[in-house]
Amino acid sequence: MDQLHHTMPFEVTYRVMRVSRVTGMETGRFDGILDGGTISRNQDTSTVESADLEYHGDISEFGADLIRVWADLTWPDGTSESIPLGTFLPDGPQRSVNGPISTTPVSCYGRLRELSDAHFAQPVSVPAGSNPVDVAASICRDVGLEVLPYEPCPYRTGSGMTLGMGSSDSESTKLGAVNSLLTMAGWVSARTDPMGRVSLKPYREPAEQAPAWVFTEGAGARFCKEMTDERDWFDVPNQVICVYADQDHEYIGVAVDDSTGPYSTRSRGRVISRTERYSDIPKDKTRAELIAMANDKAAQLLVESRSVIHRLTFTHIYAPIGVGDVIEMHYPTGHVDGRFAVRTQTLHLTAGLSVDTEARYFERS
Repeated sequence: MDQLHHTMPFEVTYRVMRVSRVTGMETGRFDGILDGGTISRNQDTSTVESADLEYHGDISEFGADLIRVWADLTWPDGTSESIPLGTFLPDGPQRSVNGPISTTPVSCYGRLRELSDAHFAQPVSVPAGSNPVDVAASICRDVGLEVLPYEPCPYRTGSGMTLGMGSSDSESTKLGAVNSLLTMAGWVSARTDPMGRVSLKPYREPAEQAPAWVFTEGAGARFCKEMTDERDWFDVPNQVICVYADQDHEYIGVAVDDSTGPYSTRSRGRVISRTERYSDIPKDKTRAELIAMANDKAAQLLVESRSVIHRLTFTHIYAPIGVGDVIEMHYPTGHVDGRFAVRTQTLHLTAGLSVDTEARYFERS
């Protein structure tokens, strides 16, 4: 969808297609999906995507196949476009029956669920000097997922590591291993595109990214004027305590913001502390040097902690953006202007294809 058509009214219908797990091809249409339903995307959940639909029939008809939701848009000038909204694993364990009529609420999971459900049968060794992104991509392919082409990763592991040895599910699942490897390389957690393919990308600050979409107030704005503009500053610390300790010694550093800034002890009228502890103490430093090191670390953490979440929650007509994408909002009447990264979305599969979006930006003081 281009920016011009985004400003024009359109009609939308939805269809759900059956996707063969073996070939990845669409093999037919499910006509029993009822109107309504939602698709949710949340970058803070491990599988990122989910959907809630309702099916007029028995979910067992789906078998092992996947489903893909499409929106078919038509504009007054006769132009049309089909947009994939997501590819999912359907699950409907409960069926409501009224004589010959039955309906099934269908809970749908993004394809990363296949990685989170898969555990390593035995530990897997990753040798020193490995490319962690290549290893992560290989794990995805091993469970049958397609991985989109990704940028070269210059990072290499400094020592060998073993996957599948964690004590918790997040450490022992293949999705946990994939995301740990990506974090090691400085990349964002794995995500999937609407076609169900895995996307691997390095992390970049929102200021470094070109906006995927620009929302501008005016005749073709396409966003609701009611929105929430929030700055979450209440818990920003103005004191950091840094402790280096082992069984025999303890070295404490303290940094305090007593400036005239908005989050200082003077401005807030109280102390808001953060404490960090470290056990890795250099052996070649004197006591004075270690205390100085603790003070320096505390000062560094105080600066890094002085970050306010600027959160924007609003509703708009569909635009081709997803979680992690950067948007710009220019809404002078509401005194809202800035660049934000999308954190969550809820797509309503109703007339107009409205989307509830939460986007945020970390502002440093």
